[in-house]
Order: sequence, then C-alpha cells, then structure tokens
Amino acid sequence: MSWPFETSEPFITPSRGTEFQRRRHGLTPEEWALPPTLVATFQKDAYRRMLERAGVDAKNSADRAVGEVDGVPCALARIGIGAPAAALLLEDSVARGVRSVHVVGSAGSLQRHLPIGSTVIVTGAEREDGTSHHYLPAGEIVSADPELMAALEECSVTRGAGPVRGRSWTIDAPYRETVGAIRRHREAGVSIVEMEAAAIFAVARVRGVRAALIVAVSDELFGHEWNVGFGHDVYLDSLTRAADAAMDAVHSFLPA
Repeated sequence: MSWPFETSEPFITPSRGTEFQRRRHGLTPEEWALPPTLVATFQKDAYRRMLERAGVDAKNSADRAVGEVDGVPCALARIGIGAPAAALLLEDSVARGVRSVHVVGSAGSLQRHLPIGSTVIVTGAEREDGTSHHYLPAGEIVSADPELMAALEECSVTRGAGPVRGRSWTIDAPYRETVGAIRRHREAGVSIVEMEAAAIFAVARVRGVRAALIVAVSDELFGHEWNVGFGHDVYLDSLTRAADAAMDAVHSFLPA
C-alpha cells in the first residue's frame, strides 16, 4: 500500500457509534451489553446451526442474536462478506463487551492436500486487503490468537474434522485472484484465500481481544481450472463441523 499509515486519534469511535445505536433502540447499557464471547459467520447454513445450538429460534432471528451453550451466554452474528463488514462488526461488538471472537468461514484452497471439505485453522493472514492497513502498518503478517486457535483446533478434532493449520491470503477482489498471484502464494506455503481474516486479526490486535478463524474449504484453485464445491455435501458437512467446533469452544475457552 502506498498511502501513509495514519496514527492520529480517530474522529469517530466505536463507543460513540454504539452509544448512538443504543439510544436509538431505547435500551439501557445493561440491555445493550453483549456476553464476552462472540461466535460469528458469513454463511447462512453455519449461522442457522449456531442459532440451533444456542437455543435461538432461527425463524424469528435477525443477523444478531444472544443465546447460551451449556449454560454459557454468547453473542451470535452473521457478518456481511468482505473485510470492511467484518471489521465493523468486530468493532461494534468489542465496544459492547465482547472479548473473544470465534469466526467460521469458507475459503478457496491453494494446496492439493486441502481439497474441498477440508478444515483449516487459520494461523495468520497475508494482507492484500485495504481494511487491515487502517489498523496496522503495511508489511506485517497478522496472526490469530494462539490460545483460541488451539481451542478451536481441539474442538474441531473432537468433532472428527481432522483440521490443518495454515496461513491465509486475504484479498478484497476475488475476481483478481490471478494465476501469478495464486502461484506466488502457493509457493510461499500459503494454504487458502479468503476476504476477511486480515481485518479480523488486525482489529483484534488493536483492540486487545482474542480472535480466531476456522474455515471449510469451498473451492479449489490448484488445478487447471477453478473447481467449485459450495453446494457439495462434503463442503456443507465441513462447514457444520466448523460451526459446531466454534460453539463448543464457547464452553471450553472462557475469556479472562
């Protein structure tokens, strides 16, 4: 990125933004506050599973909800696609009390050993998005929280997923995943490509909270042409296991 990293104080803050929303909804600070743990996803199937696990009626639920897993309260959210939407959701949630963020997503695989239906615990992200550069200087690989990542991995193993740890390439423009860029990242050992990890980890680092991401491989970018598996049972099963693992981690990993 060529523009300078801005270090002056933000003019608009999450606390002011969420306070405006609270007053508009006519809620008290106690009613507006969220539990310490947020489980979020981009996929409707995963979100439906999360609502079910948390005892929330999916038919009457919007893209935000609060429920419980084995008696432990948690916030739930379905995030819009892309880094800006993910960053905004995290900022607002942290301002309302969230301290641990479990994210479930999907990603394209760059490596032959990770076919459609594989489960990847994302260790960090190569930053080719724009959003993360408003939080951290250019050039840094931003990482997931190691303890939360380990909790998601353990819960995923318990669910029979056989997860693999891997680094991601975060990009804003999926139709600009070029042959050259795919080859470069594959040769560098990057496992997957998606659109939000860098922003999620950057916001978490700046705000001092934990965040980790578990993804189901939805498509393959390592063959002669793009292989899409969004509707395949093996992908949907992997996504459900990832959602279950993220929900299981609510109980097994309680933020301090």
